[in-house]
Amino acid sequence: MDKAILAAAMDLLAEVGYAGLTMDQVAARARVGKASVYLRWPNKVALVAEAIQHRTAVTPDIPDTGELRGDMSLFLRTLLRRKAAAEPAVAAVSGEIASNPEIRKAWRHGLTGALQACVRVIVERAIERGELPADCDVELLVMLPLTLLQTWRVEHGRAPDDAAVDRIVAQFYTPARARRSAGNARDFRRTTGRRAVRKDPRVRRHR
Repeated sequence: MDKAILAAAMDLLAEVGYAGLTMDQVAARARVGKASVYLRWPNKVALVAEAIQHRTAVTPDIPDTGELRGDMSLFLRTLLRRKAAAEPAVAAVSGEIASNPEIRKAWRHGLTGALQACVRVIVERAIERGELPADCDVELLVMLPLTLLQTWRVEHGRAPDDAAVDRIVAQFYTPARARRSAGNARDFRRTTGRRAVRKDPRVRRHR
């Protein structure tokens, strides 16, 4: 039913525009009761925003490769490709998005919320597997990759690509276990090195 309602909303948006679209028209086109529409979307803005998001189909499925690095890399790479593929669909309704701040805000908020929910699943699964510490800042780790990709064009003058994803994943989503092991190894070398110097008999003779 939801798909029928969203499809009806998009068809009517193309035919009559946002100003001429009504919830009654959407219900009639989808062949459902008006109460069913209002039960799912409280107003026209929310309905149209989700309809646009549904048509553009940007949000990827959540991968399950069995490791944090693989999950995050696959999710972000798929996101970049879906955004590129969705550009024609977004362009078709760009006039409505640009001319109506409420739609623009609701659409972006809905898309951001959907993407963050996916990243949260990836991060929480990594915590359960022990790849991330239990006390890590989940909210920050959820926001970080999406924010970096969103601002990449502004900072670098080009759209983010797979290389950008690789940098983000390598820097922030490498399993904590590997980082702890590397850190412990460095600490051990520094500690044993200092002890070796103190035990060197030549050092004592010079004193």
